[in-house]
Amino acid sequence: MPALRFALFGTGDFGPQFSRYIGEVGQLVAVSEPDPQRLAAFVEQTGLELAQYTDHQSLLAGTDCDAVAITSPNHTHCEIAVAAAGAGKHIYCEKAMANTVPECWQMVRACREAGVRLMVGHKRRLRPPWARMIELKETLGRPLAITACAYHDARQYDHAGWWTRRDGCGGLLPVIGVHIIDWMRALCGDVATVRAVAPPVVDTRYDFPDTMHLTLTFAEGAVATLTASLVFPPWKFREAGGPIVLFEGGGLRFEPQMDYLDLFWQHRDEPTLHHERFDDLGFDHAYRLELGDFVKWVDNAENRGCLGWEEGLRCVEVMEAADRSAAAGGELITLPLYPDLEDEV
Repeated sequence: MPALRFALFGTGDFGPQFSRYIGEVGQLVAVSEPDPQRLAAFVEQTGLELAQYTDHQSLLAGTDCDAVAITSPNHTHCEIAVAAAGAGKHIYCEKAMANTVPECWQMVRACREAGVRLMVGHKRRLRPPWARMIELKETLGRPLAITACAYHDARQYDHAGWWTRRDGCGGLLPVIGVHIIDWMRALCGDVATVRAVAPPVVDTRYDFPDTMHLTLTFAEGAVATLTASLVFPPWKFREAGGPIVLFEGGGLRFEPQMDYLDLFWQHRDEPTLHHERFDDLGFDHAYRLELGDFVKWVDNAENRGCLGWEEGLRCVEVMEAADRSAAAGGELITLPLYPDLEDEV
């Protein structure tokens, strides 16, 4: 099979790094970025010679490519994906898949009608330490309960523009929480109910709650709590979100640090606490696995690989349900959120 030709939508801070992963599995032939300064910076940093556009319509009309990678702002994902599907392009879309569940279903329907693949990049479940916790089900038994605290200080990221607006990014959980929710689903299966509450806002840059507590129940019986915040000074982003998991046969705790990750686990019948340290945070492994499987899936429709669109849609569903619950003062929300859309595909 000849090298898959990719177009990239959205450069931003992540674009140059992501283009490197694309170059390992295919060829990046075009990029679209509406901000001229970001586009120029991307070309300078990567040294790539490729076609340059400022909007997705022009790129799709003017570029001969096989697939697209969407790393643009969350609120643009649906429009770009639907247009790319209409042009017959396979689609890799970064998380969050979209801002709402109906937008996700619109993307799914467009890709099915066009006969193209749609993968949503939820890399954390693929990083070795997080994958190891999922693997420990084989040793520790069925997961029963999870708690994870994703409090951190977001000021170092100088969030501005679309990251501070609900209609831009989708709210708090797509900023901090989306990866943990997806990992919880990878461990425990489908979510059945969601309940969330939010205290008063501290950082007025955001037009959505900057702190939220949510409780999930899973169809297979497990329960989970996730607390997320952008305004907690003692922790940085990489130090936040470490889960504690109770299994039928034991338990684990995961302690992320800035430069390494510690995993502690013990079976109920064992006298010894196991300690595994991960000095490699696993980003390269996860991105290479995602994109490698995407290319194989494009080559063979039966080879879905590590991720598809379902993971992205169900994660957006949980986040939208949490926002709805918090706005209603903690109302219990039952999934699916849009049962009428479930019948359409």
